Amino acid sequence: MTPTRRAAAGLMTLGCVLGLLLAGTTVASAATDAYVRLAHLSPDTPQVDVYVASVSSPATSFVVPGVGYGAVSPYRPLPAGAYVVSMRLAGASSASPPVISTTVDARPGGAYTIAGTGMSAALGLTVIADRLTPPAAGKAAVRCVNGAASVPAVDVGRAGAEPWATDVRFATTTDYSEVPPGSFPLHVAVAGKPAVDLPVTLAANSVYTVLLVDEKGTLAARLILDSAGNPAMPIGSVETGAGGTARLAGPAPVGVAAAVLVSVMAMMVVAGIQRAHSR
Repeated sequence: MTPTRRAAAGLMTLGCVLGLLLAGTTVASAATDAYVRLAHLSPDTPQVDVYVASVSSPATSFVVPGVGYGAVSPYRPLPAGAYVVSMRLAGASSASPPVISTTVDARPGGAYTIAGTGMSAALGLTVIADRLTPPAAGKAAVRCVNGAASVPAVDVGRAGAEPWATDVRFATTTDYSEVPPGSFPLHVAVAGKPAVDLPVTLAANSVYTVLLVDEKGTLAARLILDSAGNPAMPIGSVETGAGGTARLAGPAPVGVAAAVLVSVMAMMVVAGIQRAHSR
């Protein structure tokens, strides 16, 4: 085999190694990580700084500053384990006592929304188990989280059809219902008040949360895509506070380090090809 062919063969082998390496990293991560997102669903509580502290690995702890009412952060992959989640008023010292805190046992492959719920006088941190597994073939899965104190209870469903969730109380979350996908008005009915219709498109093999909030004196409904595809890909957010897109502290993921290593190897192979041509 000529030097040029040997170099080309090396480059092809390198591509195979890269594919296997990154695929293995993705599978391992999906099997061992948990997914956590944060939400502020207390209408009369001001902005807060949210602290997520790992009990066993401080390097994976992080802070999301300035989270306001109605915000839901994207999911963050975290090593499975126990975490302490605390809320302090925005700008308060990290050494000050938290307004409220709770402990979360994040299981491998699990997904959780940790939400400040209720009114400020009885503020709670609720750990909501989210669904990542896709619904039955040809279906979408959807649930409702009621963070709107202005409505004592609501019915939610497709306009013109039987609601899939009834009597949904403030600061509560329904189970997921599997429904036909499509584009249609989502009907949120409130006794004695005008209904809210939210144009939505639900895709097959996807999981959604309908979030109800008080917005400028009126009821607002927002659609959040929790996960999509098969296998499911965690997504899930609406607007967040100033730190809503901040990255986790800690070492670079294995996949990043692998990509750097393979890039160096690729440059070596290319150099071999160039040397072969110069002979």
